[in-house]
Amino acid sequence: MKLLTTKSVSEMLSVPDGTIRYWRKVGLGPPWIKMEGSIRYTEQDVLRYIERNRRTPSVRAYMEDKDAV
Repeated sequence: MKLLTTKSVSEMLSVPDGTIRYWRKVGLGPPWIKMEGSIRYTEQDVLRYIERNRRTPSVRAYMEDKDAV
Protein backbone atom coordinates (compact mmCIF):
# COMPACT_ATOMS: atom_id res chain seq x y z
CA MET A 1 0.00 0.00 0.00
CA LYS A 2 1.45 3.34 -1.06
CA LEU A 3 0.99 6.23 1.39
CA LEU A 4 0.91 9.81 0.14
CA THR A 5 1.57 13.13 1.84
CA THR A 6 -0.79 16.09 1.75
CA LYS A 7 1.52 17.72 -0.80
CA SER A 8 1.41 14.65 -3.07
CA VAL A 9 -2.39 14.56 -2.89
CA SER A 10 -2.66 18.28 -3.63
CA GLU A 11 -0.50 17.75 -6.73
CA MET A 12 -2.61 14.78 -7.84
CA LEU A 13 -5.82 16.78 -7.47
CA SER A 14 -4.35 20.07 -8.75
CA VAL A 15 -5.45 22.01 -5.67
CA PRO A 16 -3.38 23.91 -3.08
CA ASP A 17 -2.15 22.15 0.09
CA GLY A 18 -4.39 24.46 2.11
CA THR A 19 -7.46 23.15 0.30
CA ILE A 20 -6.58 19.58 1.29
CA ARG A 21 -6.10 20.68 4.91
CA TYR A 22 -9.43 22.55 4.84
CA TRP A 23 -11.22 19.52 3.39
CA ARG A 24 -9.78 17.40 6.19
CA LYS A 25 -11.02 19.91 8.80
CA VAL A 26 -14.58 20.00 7.44
CA GLY A 27 -14.88 16.32 6.53
CA LEU A 28 -14.51 16.56 2.75
CA GLY A 29 -11.97 15.03 0.39
CA PRO A 30 -10.43 11.58 0.48
CA PRO A 31 -10.15 9.58 3.73
CA TRP A 32 -6.90 10.11 5.61
CA ILE A 33 -4.76 8.35 8.18
CA LYS A 34 -2.94 9.90 11.13
CA MET A 35 0.18 7.96 12.10
CA GLU A 36 2.19 9.34 15.01
CA GLY A 37 1.30 12.92 14.13
CA SER A 38 1.75 12.58 10.34
CA ILE A 39 -1.18 12.75 7.96
CA ARG A 40 -1.12 10.28 5.08
CA TYR A 41 -3.51 9.13 2.37
CA THR A 42 -3.57 5.78 0.62
CA GLU A 43 -3.20 6.02 -3.13
CA GLN A 44 -6.27 3.77 -3.52
CA ASP A 45 -8.42 6.13 -1.40
CA VAL A 46 -7.36 9.15 -3.47
CA LEU A 47 -8.08 7.33 -6.73
CA ARG A 48 -11.51 6.23 -5.39
CA TYR A 49 -12.23 9.84 -4.38
CA ILE A 50 -11.42 10.98 -7.92
CA GLU A 51 -13.62 8.28 -9.41
CA ARG A 52 -16.54 9.11 -7.07
CA ASN A 53 -16.41 12.70 -8.26
CA ARG A 54 -16.38 11.88 -11.97
CA ARG A 55 -19.26 13.48 -13.81
CA THR A 56 -20.72 12.75 -17.21
CA PRO A 57 -21.14 15.94 -19.23
CA SER A 58 -24.71 17.00 -19.82
CA VAL A 59 -26.09 18.12 -23.17
CA ARG A 60 -26.31 21.65 -21.76
CA ALA A 61 -22.61 21.66 -20.81
CA TYR A 62 -21.75 20.39 -24.29
CA MET A 63 -23.78 23.16 -25.91
CA GLU A 64 -22.22 25.82 -23.66
CA ASP A 65 -18.72 24.59 -24.53
CA LYS A 66 -19.62 24.47 -28.22
CA ASP A 67 -20.98 28.03 -28.15
CA ALA A 68 -17.87 29.32 -26.33
CA VAL A 69 -15.59 28.23 -29.18
